[in-house]
Amino acid sequence: MNLPNYITIFRIFLVPFFFSFLIYYNSNHSNFRILALILFLIAIGTDALDGFIARSFAKKTELGTFLDPFADKLLLLSGFLGITLSSALTIKPPVWVVVIVVFRDLFIICGLGIIFLTTSRIRIHPNFIGKLTTFFQMLTIATVLIEWQHTHLIWLVAAVLTIGSVIGYLAR
Repeated sequence: MNLPNYITIFRIFLVPFFFSFLIYYNSNHSNFRILALILFLIAIGTDALDGFIARSFAKKTELGTFLDPFADKLLLLSGFLGITLSSALTIKPPVWVVVIVVFRDLFIICGLGIIFLTTSRIRIHPNFIGKLTTFFQMLTIATVLIEWQHTHLIWLVAAVLTIGSVIGYLAR
């Protein structure tokens, strides 16, 4: 265990609180949306921080190569499902966008499981389209939480990139 791994574990620890604020956000708890946004921003900030430390100070570990994408998927799935389940959010992506995001991650997780069962190894190599997809998925959640009027443009880009990344994973 090293500092980047501890930071990633901290990000995982934030997820249930972030998800709870999304689910319980309503007119009686209007500050929960802002609290969810703050926790989400802290989580994506720690994502950048742990990656920077791991790369800059040669702190990459096998555990980190598994934990970091796991933490990202957990955060993003919690965000998209929490937004979908929230009755108080006025701007949110249509269900088909959430379905695309969820099934992409299930596809990747199942694929990694099959690879591990057949080879006893998992090699996770993020690519540019995957990183761009994650960025736009995170941006979608953030713009929904700040209630930006043009969020639909962001989630459309996120949906197209998500589909593109699935095609890329299939090709690899």
